Amino acid sequence: MSGPKDAAGLRVAIVMASAGRAELLGQALDDLLKQSYPVAAHVVSVPDEDSLPRDVDPTWQVVSGSRGLTAQRNAGLDALHDIDVVFFFDDDAVVHNDYISAAVDYFTDNPQCLAITGTVLADGVITGEIDRDPALELVRRWRPSPNGPTSRPSRTLFGANFAIRIGKVPDLRFDERLVLYSWLEDHDVARRLGAVGDLAKISDAVIVHRGASSGGRTNHLRLGYSQIMNPVYLHRKGSFPVWLTAWEIFRPTAKNVVYAFYGPQRSWRRVRLAGNARAVGDACRGRITPERIVQF
Repeated sequence: MSGPKDAAGLRVAIVMASAGRAELLGQALDDLLKQSYPVAAHVVSVPDEDSLPRDVDPTWQVVSGSRGLTAQRNAGLDALHDIDVVFFFDDDAVVHNDYISAAVDYFTDNPQCLAITGTVLADGVITGEIDRDPALELVRRWRPSPNGPTSRPSRTLFGANFAIRIGKVPDLRFDERLVLYSWLEDHDVARRLGAVGDLAKISDAVIVHRGASSGGRTNHLRLGYSQIMNPVYLHRKGSFPVWLTAWEIFRPTAKNVVYAFYGPQRSWRRVRLAGNARAVGDACRGRITPERIVQF
């Protein structure tokens, strides 16, 4: 899919991947058509027709059939042609209308940069799910700093909002062994890109991540398994060093252990802990199988 050349010379695309959240997706697709920077290609990747909202604006090219975040994002990438920068957003991200413009400015001024992630004004995964209207209000009220935009080097990309200069890494794809919710797929891509170029977090590309409770995170057994198995797999394939593997295992597992006994999260934290234990058992037997969660 392609479109007209923009004035700055960078042709950009948006790839949206979603499953089973048609209402959320519809809101996100409508909002993203309001970006101030001209977008050459809009692609939405879903596993089936039930995942699409009823009336999708014809600006969006629909690709369907693949299931799982990495597979769906790859299907979106495969649908693009002659694109310099591709943007990825979660379906529960509320994105400022100048996000793409700010990112393009940064890429233009920093040609060595291969990927950026923006600034999250609020994250419902941390604070509790944020309704749409308050999220929109937070984004509307945001103002850039009078001192101008800032940036800092980054070793990670936040999966809810990031952009890759795909024209410089045209063969880059997401790892489809990280199935379904694809835990840590964004970290894996960041590690691979960081080995050959720069990554940055920029201040003036902003979103609110609503942290909608539906979706892959609600299957706690699967997610618990992925919290252990995916970093082990990423270490085995050479993407994660030992220290990062240990941290990505320790951080969620420690929370599961603590909150399995204290607080209102006890019931589902125990299910995640069971998933953690199942992954430990598989890893100890030499079974490095992130895709096994489709059997649960």
